[in-house]
Amino acid sequence: MKLVSFSVLNYRSITSAHKINLDQITVLVGKNNEGKSNILAALNVAMNLIIQHSKESNKRIHYPSPRYRTAYKWTRDFPVSLQDRKNGLESIFTLNFRLTHDEAKAFNDETGIKSNEDIPIKIKIGKENEPKIEVPKKGRGDYNKKSQYVTDFISKRISFNCIEAIRTEKTTINAIQSILNDELKTLEKNEDYIAALEKIKELQNMRLNSIADKITPSLQEFLPSIQSVKIDSDGDFDLRNNIIGYRNDINIRINDGTCTSIGMKGDGVKSLVALAILKDKYNVKDASIIAIEEPESHLHPSAMQQLVNVINSLSEKNQIIITTHNPLFVYRNNIKSNIVVEGGAAKPASSMKEIRDILGILPSDNLINALNVLVVEGDTDKKILSKLLPLNSDVIKKALSNNSFEIIALQGAANLTYELNSLKNHIYNYFVFLDNDLAGISAVEKAKNRGLLTNAESKLCICRDQRNSEIEDCINESIYMDKINEEFSIQLNSLKLKGNNIWSDRMKEAFRKSGIPWDDSTKNRVKTIVADCVTEKPHDALIPARRDSINSLIESLNILLSK
Repeated sequence: MKLVSFSVLNYRSITSAHKINLDQITVLVGKNNEGKSNILAALNVAMNLIIQHSKESNKRIHYPSPRYRTAYKWTRDFPVSLQDRKNGLESIFTLNFRLTHDEAKAFNDETGIKSNEDIPIKIKIGKENEPKIEVPKKGRGDYNKKSQYVTDFISKRISFNCIEAIRTEKTTINAIQSILNDELKTLEKNEDYIAALEKIKELQNMRLNSIADKITPSLQEFLPSIQSVKIDSDGDFDLRNNIIGYRNDINIRINDGTCTSIGMKGDGVKSLVALAILKDKYNVKDASIIAIEEPESHLHPSAMQQLVNVINSLSEKNQIIITTHNPLFVYRNNIKSNIVVEGGAAKPASSMKEIRDILGILPSDNLINALNVLVVEGDTDKKILSKLLPLNSDVIKKALSNNSFEIIALQGAANLTYELNSLKNHIYNYFVFLDNDLAGISAVEKAKNRGLLTNAESKLCICRDQRNSEIEDCINESIYMDKINEEFSIQLNSLKLKGNNIWSDRMKEAFRKSGIPWDDSTKNRVKTIVADCVTEKPHDALIPARRDSINSLIESLNILLSK
């Protein structure tokens, strides 16, 4: 299960944030007081209300948790500037969950409703502070009448954790306790736990000790001085309506030379403990969403790169949503996964320039926090290599994901010396990979003559049996031929593209023989189609006999990134 989109209408400063698409990593960026935190808070409210609504279908539970009762207050959370109007006095949250094929079948079995993959949930809250839960979906079965069963199905399969930016001792420990209590609920199905209350302390302490042992290495990544972590509980047990009450008085003691309670540690340590527990928590449900407000808060700059690694590690099994002011946390592999929050609205970023502008970064800062940079000729080269390099190297994959390695496009080989001069002034390690044509060869030689490039810092895309070549010469024609033929109403085939000339020249000749003009616009569109096809079918993209240059590039980058 996955939360694929979220909409907010009239919640605090957010008047209309329509259908924010959510990926494995989604980054909310914006200036101060523009509403990033309020979008995260709105998601927190919505998820908690879904859980509350689902529990109403469980006859055994008659006492809602205090955090659900205070999740929303109209006088506080509905926009003050709109509270005097006569109509439209509700805050509205809409969430769209996507089920797998197996989950869709289980949904039918548990609710009696047949459905495709998507389940929308709409929550409306007005002055009475009473949420109205709707399932605005057409199909067989009455979704709204069975909304409790629908939300129960979702709640059983997806967990949600939100870590706020203002992490005082109380808020941080509450967040940690919430996470740990979710972990302890894994014992609810343990027969010994249910049958014999006298074994609860032993079983819980075993689990807490296991969690402590598990998170210690993660904390040591950030803070090498930490020697050990101990977690125990001093709370009492109770039994309400045959539901075992879990311990809430959880104490975490950290030994960093002095073994003291987490309450005595600094805010940075508290933040890292919460994130480390999330990183190494046992996933007890099929899906998980983790929302983190300003992960950089209270952290020393030296710890931020490690935190990026943790967030990327979390994203492999969880959906991550963060707010940030720090460019290091911007998700560069997919620009549209960065959501710009401004003027009470939210929309996907359209370009890196827009993100730079919203974060107030000067062009000279260039939003490159990576220590290592690969310089390529154009945007399609970048797109192709961004897919192929991590596919063939775990070292490159990790470096791209944690933002320690960046691929940048020159927009023409003639710009090489200018770009290298800028990178050198900012003390970046760089490597150059250009086409093996007149422009690429000339640009590399010029950079070498100016002392900006050495033989060990550059390679050309040289293909076997070709005098000149570019990256498209290495790509298997079968993966893109049909799409080019369809878009341009042309009948290309391997025979028509044969020859020793560079790919662009061979394609140009084939187009002209078919009566289709070939200009820069056509060339760029055809290159884009090839790059898109590589993204769709990366495993079939490279021609085995022509991948030597790519293999050599990977070897050089592995060496660079391992230093």
